[in-house]
Amino acid sequence: MADDETEDLLRKADALIRRTRVFVAGSPAPATEATPADDDLPVLTDIVTEDEAALATAPPHMQQHLDALREELSSWLDQELPQAVLKVTDGLADQLMGELTHQAEKNLLPRLIARLDGTAAQSGTLKKG
Repeated sequence: MADDETEDLLRKADALIRRTRVFVAGSPAPATEATPADDDLPVLTDIVTEDEAALATAPPHMQQHLDALREELSSWLDQELPQAVLKVTDGLADQLMGELTHQAEKNLLPRLIARLDGTAAQSGTLKKG
């Protein structure tokens, strides 16, 4: 026999199905066709976050406030995001230039000097001989 939690879950599922089922006499609509009432119901494969659930269950009078907050956030991001991105990319460019300069001094410069010394030594031996 099923435990109390399972029975409670089945009762809730049955109540949800009954509440959202639309009965129309003589309607030949297939069972797979979605009705407008079904649009807001998640299916078992949907993952709904707590934030989405809170927004979806917000009372109608709060929806207007949420829309205003979304607009304000969008406007703020439009203003602030480009500056923030430029600041970060400028910092990365400075860091990259510093690292490349350090690597050039450490690795490239000695190779160039050695190459010049080798070339000078070869041209010196050619002039002597």
